[in-house]
Order: sequence, then C-alpha cells, then structure tokens
Amino acid sequence: MNETRNIIVGLEIGKQQSQICYFDRKEKEPISISVKTGSNQYLFPTMLSKKPGEEVWHFGMEAQYFSRNEGEIPVTGFLGMLGKSEEILVDGTNRKPEELLEHYLRGCISLLGTADPARQIKAVMITVPKLSKTMVGALYQAGERMGFGRNQIFLQDYDESFYYYVMNHRRDNWNRKIGCFLFEENEVSFASLVIDSQKRPMTAYIEHGVTAQISQDPVERDENFYRLIARSCAAEPYSSIYIVGDGFDQEWAVRSTPYLCKNQRHVYYGNNLYVKGACYGAREKCDEGILKGYLYLSPSLVRNHVAMEMMVNGSPKTYVLAEAGKNWYEIHTELELILDDREDLEFLVTPMDGGSKTRCSMKLPGLPKRPNKTTRLRVTISYESEELCVIQAEDLGFGEMFPSQGNVWIEKVSW
Repeated sequence: MNETRNIIVGLEIGKQQSQICYFDRKEKEPISISVKTGSNQYLFPTMLSKKPGEEVWHFGMEAQYFSRNEGEIPVTGFLGMLGKSEEILVDGTNRKPEELLEHYLRGCISLLGTADPARQIKAVMITVPKLSKTMVGALYQAGERMGFGRNQIFLQDYDESFYYYVMNHRRDNWNRKIGCFLFEENEVSFASLVIDSQKRPMTAYIEHGVTAQISQDPVERDENFYRLIARSCAAEPYSSIYIVGDGFDQEWAVRSTPYLCKNQRHVYYGNNLYVKGACYGAREKCDEGILKGYLYLSPSLVRNHVAMEMMVNGSPKTYVLAEAGKNWYEIHTELELILDDREDLEFLVTPMDGGSKTRCSMKLPGLPKRPNKTTRLRVTISYESEELCVIQAEDLGFGEMFPSQGNVWIEKVSW
C-alpha cells in the first residue's frame, strides 16, 4: 500500500471497539486489517492512554495495556466526548475533543502502514452509530490537523454504512427487503433496507423497527429473540438477514436460528458490516462506485439545490453552491465573486423533487461604497442540519485601491 492518493479506507469508531479496512482493487472488496500481524484480531478498544507528565499517547489495545499495567491515564467514552463541545481534562490539561480524536485517528491510520497518510490516502470514510453537529465538526477538524483535506475525509452513520454494504454485497436480492439485527449486549434492534425501484433515480432508505431487551438466560434469550424475529420479519418477504454485534451465539439460538433461515432467507453473521460499508461508501464518494442510479434517502439529506447566477468569462452561468441529495455535513462550498451593480447576494433555490424555483436575497448592510465591480467577496456555504443553511460573506476589498474593511455577514436560513 505505497500508492500516491490511491488508498481507500473505511474506519468504524464504535462505542466500545473500532476497526479499520482498505479497498483491495484486485479483489474488488474491502480487506480488514488485523491489529496483530498474522492474527484474526480486527477489533481494538475505542480508547487512548497518556503517559503522566509526557506527551506520549497510545491507542486501542496498547492503551488498554498501558493503562492497566503501566499507570497511564485512560481516555474512554470517545463518542460521548465528540457529542459535546466542552474540553476534557486529561493529566491536568484541558484538551479539545478534536485534539484527542487526532491522537486516536493517527493510531488507527498507523495500522495501514503508510508513511505519509495525507499523501497516500485518497479517501477515508469514518462511520459511527449516529452523527451530530459537534461530532461532525470534531471529526473534520481532527482530519485537518492530520493534513487531510475536506475532499479526503468523509462521514456516515451506521445506517448509511448498512446501505453501502448491502448494495455492494448481494445485488441479486435487491427485489426484496434486507434486514439487520444489531446486538448490543442484552439489547437487540431491527432495521431494514427498503428499495423503491419504480422511481428514477431508484431510492433506498432505512426503516427502523422494534428494539427489545433479551434475557441473559440462554433459554429465555432464545425465546426473546425468536419473538423479535417473528415481530420484525413475519409480515414481509426478506431475502437476507444480517446479524451484527456482540451478543448472538448459535449455541443459545437453538430455536431462533432455524426461524431466521425460514423462507429461504440468507443469513449472515459478523462484526465487519459497518466498517466495510464505510469502505464501499468511500469508494462511491471517489466516483469509483456502482450506485449511480440510486439515491440513498438519509434523514440528513439536503432537499434543495442552491445556486447563484453569475457571469463567468463574459458568459452567464449557474454556479451550484449546494447540491441536493447530499448529506448536510458533506456540503462546504467556498467561492470568490465581484459584485456587479448590486448590494446583496441572490440565491436560486430548486427542490430536488422538481418543484418551482425560488429566488432568495441576502442583504449586506454596511457594504462599503465603491465604484461598480470593485467589491470582491468570499462566499462560504455550509449547513448546521439538513434544513439550516449557513451563508457567510466576507469583504476582501479590491487590491490597494480599495482595501478590505473587515466586514463579515452571516445569515442562517431554512430554504
């Protein structure tokens, strides 16, 4: 793996454990990376440790060892930290979440054996159970601290990883639903992938079902799971069922295992669905994938195209700032423009379902008075949620003749 900007990576950061894989172009599938050479140990703890008084950090299994046996300070609960903006006290010093995450990501990426990750990695997709605004910010900032550009770091939740894994794994079964049982100790949740092949593009979405507690007693556990299967899958034809997470074992699933396989359902069990789904997702983001005719309807999806009409090299052009059909956290557009006989910014908003276009204006109060075409602005478009768009305009001045006065305008709008 010594290619230049050619490695595609999937990284799962779970509540307790993480894992990493890369896309093998010869095998045309993700390959999991073992923590120990020559072993099948792919999972490692989602934790750091720090040597007291020194900037020495360990991650994963090493962090577990050094915190238990060498007196290092353990740092756990990463996903909880990333969901908050507060600093974390470690060894007497307040640390920002993105700083701790940088240490952890560096450790994870080191398993690839790359000498210069930012130069050698084309894309890394990080998948977590759920994404939030603060978590998204911390993940992107940690990537930037490592030298990765925004076109190299991608994010998605477990649902989207499930979608990418299934769509790359069993294409012959897309005509029926695909289900997934997620085991988290004594709790099991069910979700299914639904594909609407009648629409163009064809759409897919995740439908969440029942979450149930199951007993620790083997016989009762089997009965609890059997009832959950019946409640989740009996009414619909399912081609495949995936079982993910710790907690399932065929030794106790005496009655439930045959029921899972009923009606010729294919059943798969393993812990690498989400990380491999992340790797497939990264490949898709790099325009190397196979799902051009499909649209995944994530709850985080932006539903409107946002554009500006402008003159480029003397010709009229519609410049797209935000593309509908993308997750809100993937959109970050920056451009520079020169105002021409106006003191505001006008945006053209078009619904992705083909509804009527709307023109929206952003006023620029206090805009310096200058001759026409001598006001240069930097405009940045990002989102705080699937509905809330953040527009920032910054006065750049116009050379030495009209220096910038430092004006910045920010407007948040729901299109």
